Amino acid sequence: MLTRVLLVAVALLAVACSSPAGQPDGGARGGNGGAMGAAGAAGAPDAGRDAAGNSGGQGPDDALIVPPGLDVELEPGGAGVFDLIALTLRDGPNGLELYAALKNVGDVPACDAALKATLNDQNNQPLGMLINGLDTNRLYLYPLPDGSTTVAACANPGDVVMTSILNMAPDIRVADVGSIVYYYVYFVLDGLTPIDPGLTISDVQAVAGPGGTSYTGTFTNGLAMPVSMPSIRIFPVNRVGRPLGVAGADESSQIPAGGTWTFQTGTVDDPGVDYAAFPAASFSN
Repeated sequence: MLTRVLLVAVALLAVACSSPAGQPDGGARGGNGGAMGAAGAAGAPDAGRDAAGNSGGQGPDDALIVPPGLDVELEPGGAGVFDLIALTLRDGPNGLELYAALKNVGDVPACDAALKATLNDQNNQPLGMLINGLDTNRLYLYPLPDGSTTVAACANPGDVVMTSILNMAPDIRVADVGSIVYYYVYFVLDGLTPIDPGLTISDVQAVAGPGGTSYTGTFTNGLAMPVSMPSIRIFPVNRVGRPLGVAGADESSQIPAGGTWTFQTGTVDDPGVDYAAFPAASFSN
């Protein structure tokens, strides 16, 4: 069975908010987090309430929430292990683009996690709701009832995870948005066994060019089985760990156990001062 994300055909406990509206699209993501790593925006104030209060007095390079004054709140009744610590909402060539960073502030791994964002206008009327998976940096083996195992992508306590929601609505601009209400889902799984090193990224270099900045590096499959369709997502960040965009790379070939893939991503217009990198792949159980 070819698996891209954690699709476990047994009853699982969906924590914090409602049951998932759909499986996240992030794939089984693991490995290191690039130069930023799991530290990310650790120590940054919680941006899950009044964003204006968190970013007041900071310069644009230090802002946790952009645009300034955007109200970002956790949906009433939503509670769990994640704090939303930074968010960028910007106008892109095909509509709104949202980039977010969340930190696992709980005491359990959060697996197969997703973020839902509801956008409201200046009169607090809904403009739309979107959901996407959170890119995580840990892989675990998870036992199935038939005695086999599958791979779960999880965020450990203290880990910073990220997501992007792109091409949200071509007819909505940042100026139309008055607030964002977020909600997240994840699974708590029993019997997890860490996979180390899992999927890793190394030797990352930022390459400036006329079309923007791309990233090169090496993807290594540390699993004891081959993987196919490997991919990379790299988020440039500002000084406090706020994601500014995302650059990706995909490969159609299979990577054997212990094998590598040398990648080059697409471009971002703002490379920031650091990055967070997340690998993914498909695997056969």
